[in-house]
Amino acid sequence: MGTLPEAVDEPRLLIYRAALKLSVGRVDEAAVDLQQAQAAHGPRSDALALIAVTALVQNKKETAQELINQAMSLSQTGSGIDMANSYVQQAFFNLDAALASVREATRTDPNNALAWSRLSELYLSQGARYQALSAAQRAVALQPEMPYTMTVLGFARLAQIKTDEAKEAFAKAIRRDSAAPMARLGMGVAKIRDGQLAEGRGEIEIAASLDPGNALIRSYLGKAYFEEKRDAPAKEQLAAAKQLDPADPTPWYYDALRKQTLNRPVEALHDLQTSFDLNDNRAIYRSRLLLDEDLAVRSAGMGRIFRDLGFQQLALVQGWKSVNIDPTNYSAHRFLADNYSALPRHEIARVSELLQSQMLQPLNVTPVQPSIAETNQFILEGTEPAAPAFNEFSPLFLRNRLALQASGVAGSNSTWGDEIVQSGVSGRFSYSLGQFHHETDGFRENNDRNTNLYNAFTQVSLTPEASLLAEYRLSDSERGDLSLRFEPEAFDTFYRQETDRQSFRLGGRYSPNTRNDILATVIFTDLDATDKSFIPGPDFSYELQGEQKGVMAELQHLYRSETVNLISGIGHYHSKREEKNFYSWRPSDENTTRVDHTNPYVYSQIQLPGHATWTLGASIDFFDDRNTDREQFNPKFGLTWNCTPATTLRMAAFRTYKRNLLADQTLEPTQVAGFNQFFDEGNRTDAWRYGAAVDQAIGRNLHTGIEVSKRDLEISYRDSDYNFYKAGWDEQAARAYLFWTPHDWISTSLEYDYSYFERDRKYVGSDLFTELKTHKIPISANFYHPTGVFMRLKATYVDQKGEFGNPRFGPTDDDSDHFWVMDAAVGYRLPRQYGIINLEAKNLFDSGFRYQDIEPSNPAIVPDRSFLVKMTLAF
Repeated sequence: MGTLPEAVDEPRLLIYRAALKLSVGRVDEAAVDLQQAQAAHGPRSDALALIAVTALVQNKKETAQELINQAMSLSQTGSGIDMANSYVQQAFFNLDAALASVREATRTDPNNALAWSRLSELYLSQGARYQALSAAQRAVALQPEMPYTMTVLGFARLAQIKTDEAKEAFAKAIRRDSAAPMARLGMGVAKIRDGQLAEGRGEIEIAASLDPGNALIRSYLGKAYFEEKRDAPAKEQLAAAKQLDPADPTPWYYDALRKQTLNRPVEALHDLQTSFDLNDNRAIYRSRLLLDEDLAVRSAGMGRIFRDLGFQQLALVQGWKSVNIDPTNYSAHRFLADNYSALPRHEIARVSELLQSQMLQPLNVTPVQPSIAETNQFILEGTEPAAPAFNEFSPLFLRNRLALQASGVAGSNSTWGDEIVQSGVSGRFSYSLGQFHHETDGFRENNDRNTNLYNAFTQVSLTPEASLLAEYRLSDSERGDLSLRFEPEAFDTFYRQETDRQSFRLGGRYSPNTRNDILATVIFTDLDATDKSFIPGPDFSYELQGEQKGVMAELQHLYRSETVNLISGIGHYHSKREEKNFYSWRPSDENTTRVDHTNPYVYSQIQLPGHATWTLGASIDFFDDRNTDREQFNPKFGLTWNCTPATTLRMAAFRTYKRNLLADQTLEPTQVAGFNQFFDEGNRTDAWRYGAAVDQAIGRNLHTGIEVSKRDLEISYRDSDYNFYKAGWDEQAARAYLFWTPHDWISTSLEYDYSYFERDRKYVGSDLFTELKTHKIPISANFYHPTGVFMRLKATYVDQKGEFGNPRFGPTDDDSDHFWVMDAAVGYRLPRQYGIINLEAKNLFDSGFRYQDIEPSNPAIVPDRSFLVKMTLAF
């Protein structure tokens, strides 16, 4: 190989040639040289070290560990031994030790090009792009004719989105050794990144033919076939990768996403669980062993697998664990954002997780749906054009391309809507343009709503370490009285609200090294709102006009290590609100309100032996307006303990102060050990929350768990003369679930939700109750056929008791109701990932009931039957 003759018998040269052959994937040929060196000259430490590497290639990690120990017992020094030891350490996921070993190899033998190339590989696996490029350039300077050094240089260039230079390096490596499989793989990935999918897939096919036993290459070939919507060869390649390297989570993860698009979510869940188990039980796949970044796959819609199955709580548990392990993982934040969408009073948490995901994400073609970034849309759950996990149609490769996704809905009560998003990636630039419309007459008089949303999002990667993003959002809505209270007639026939809001956001990320990230964002918002009503006959009417302008800025630093993550930051909010209020029964008035709010915070996530993660932190709120000047200290405590691979315990205790949030988004962590911090409630609310939970997996097909929590709240409210008062509220909640997949085509769930609210009689708010106790038992069954057909059936039993009315204006009444609500759906997943069409029925049997929703203006169920036709298409 290279300049060495074929007839070599000197052991040092045989071993050197074996190392060169190993570097380009020629394992069998290298083994022959090593056997010859050992047979003729006896055991040698450098030969044993390389034999250890061949054992790793054959998936014999324990054998490799024994061989490297033997080599080190013969000789403690030598760059070859250090490099081989680094491969063994990496195989056992000890990347810091592997990096230290290779650094020692370059120190003891600074002219070893293989050592510098290996150092570049490890820097790339940790995201240290500049260090990787520097090491690769050093290797090429030492051995410019060596294919391996040029290959590693190509991957280093590719990580910096310099695809032309990357392809040039890979081409040089191929010219010098046409049988080098990793150079072919790199060329394929580079061409795909430039949008040349077919050409790139062809290069990866050549790589697979050169090294048919390489699981990594097989996984990438499976991905390429998936991108071309060729399921049969994609399935074949991923199956081969699983067999070749059973310890690698990569093919299991890809195959889970493939099966989900084929309407096989139960099988997808099983593959996803295997990927979790192989990846330290983390829900978000993050490459440790690959030379390229593999970015696009981590934003593909994992949340949709759980959502299709109806296993939302299981999805949330996995998402919380992933964020706590790595708070910089953008796909974990997006995972939570998608799954928060169906939880009541989690709007702030949802859009904040989306913001954090966007601030951390690399360039990608994943669409930014206008609907997912907005709160208070007041759209009945399930009647929106598309489910939030829109990104299930995203590609598995990051590549230059354009994408279009469109969804529509039409149904009862003159309901119709659409959401269209066009996105694209080109080089260092990505963008997303979206439009959303939804309108309905509602299920009763004056229950109509009309909403329009528009957004434009763009991101630029200045360097691999720094990126900028900008987003403009515009919304307008008009609605009547949407409130669903226990008394069906407790609504205002003539109430109308109009809202117009526009916002502009700038943000940036800078990562000076692999352990630190700095995020900064500033949001400008302009909000106009009008509320009005009247009573015919008597002269009783009002109109409240408000205009609010504000700015919110946040700065955050994230530090992560193997044992400790630190999240520290500070936010400042300033707004000015002008109100003009017109009344028929009293003089009209005008009012101007100024608010300044500063909130520094720090959170630490400490990983201890025994798979325990402790969250310790605090925040301080400095709030100032014309009526309040307050400073509040908020301690944070949480524990997430994976006491067994199947059992997760969580507990938390913390304090919060509900602050004004422009666009309801913040970079501050939204949860402590999986317990939400920011609820959609009145500003200035002071709350303590205490919670505990256990989640248990019983085999692969059964999951169960229970969560209990309590909140003590102090509510601030004002009277008509703008005088502020305080009232005490209490909340208790419990949730239990049992998820079962008895067959590859069937998923079932049984859940129990309990909530209890007690409110100070001097102020009950607009919800008109002083006590409310609710039991819910949702039971669901879902059927998925590999042909694409799916069916869903969900029955929910509700038992509610409470004391209703406003004690300030008259007597209250104790009352109760219990009832069943049935929802059903049938649909078809279009082949080749082109979309989904389905027919849904809400409240199928038209059950009438009395029910007090905890979010009266955003109810989860209504006493009226409706039918909906929905379609989502992706191109």
